[in-house]
Amino acid sequence: MSKYYNRIRKTLLNNKFILAGLVIILVDFAIGIVGAFWTPYPVSETFGISLPPSSAHILGTDEFGHDVLSVMMASTLTSLIVGISVGASIAIISTLIGLFGGYYGGKISGVIIDILTITALTIPGVILLVIIEAYFRAASSTINITLSYIIVVIGLAITSWAFGAKQIRAQVLSISKRDYIIASRLIGEKSWRIIFNQILPSILPLTVAQFLFGVLYGILSLITAEFWGVLPTNINNLGTMLFFISSNGAYLSNQWWWILGAIIPIMILGAGLGILNIGIDEFIDPRLKEVKPKVIPEKIVIPEEQEIIEVPMLGNYKNRK
Repeated sequence: MSKYYNRIRKTLLNNKFILAGLVIILVDFAIGIVGAFWTPYPVSETFGISLPPSSAHILGTDEFGHDVLSVMMASTLTSLIVGISVGASIAIISTLIGLFGGYYGGKISGVIIDILTITALTIPGVILLVIIEAYFRAASSTINITLSYIIVVIGLAITSWAFGAKQIRAQVLSISKRDYIIASRLIGEKSWRIIFNQILPSILPLTVAQFLFGVLYGILSLITAEFWGVLPTNINNLGTMLFFISSNGAYLSNQWWWILGAIIPIMILGAGLGILNIGIDEFIDPRLKEVKPKVIPEKIVIPEEQEIIEVPMLGNYKNRK
């Protein structure tokens, strides 16, 4: 197993798209981490209202006089952490359910998993967040911010795993019918060893794809939930920025720098995940890989005249039907 995973790690690191995607994502995280400890100006400090970009304020100021670059830096890390948490939760849940649903597909447990999957596909995640958050707000006038983010992660995870689980389950059903899996069952190999040691490595690329999808989905859903007023507006995240941009009509007053400040981290993350996904596609599908010849000939010699040679038929091949 260790040799298999070492080979995967070596192959992934040699892929230029994967490396480029990781670097871009790390840049986004660097902005968020730096913003959590330092910003050009304190987030609460005010200056002139709606000032355009200048040397003093690279991304200008917003409708409240806050430096947009400082607010953007302070808001990035929270959104990224929520996105990573949602992506990891979706990947883990969809992988486990897909593994067991595919391996035990012909039994009662497989039918139950199918019913749960179909049910989860019909539940809209953001709508569920609004309902759950409204319940907590009715129960407590001062809802904890950490609890709000936990609700977001759980709500999005339990409503977004189904599509990935169906893909993984279909792949596991196919793998379970292969000769080496059937042979392992016949010799009495334990089911959990077959699932995690023989089947799981084959579907890891799908798990990674679910994680990448979940990260972007989690961030965009958090922004949507904040835009709808699900979370308190006194916390710093990209959704809060977009909420105030919309409520103050920044797009009508042509405050493009304020809008740009809110979407720059999302654009960077989207570009990084997109490039990373291209690299993973190359890793999954060998037909997409760029194959370089080990030995490149200096020249190719083509004879000017070729002699046609007639090869006699062997045996009685002409009379065969």
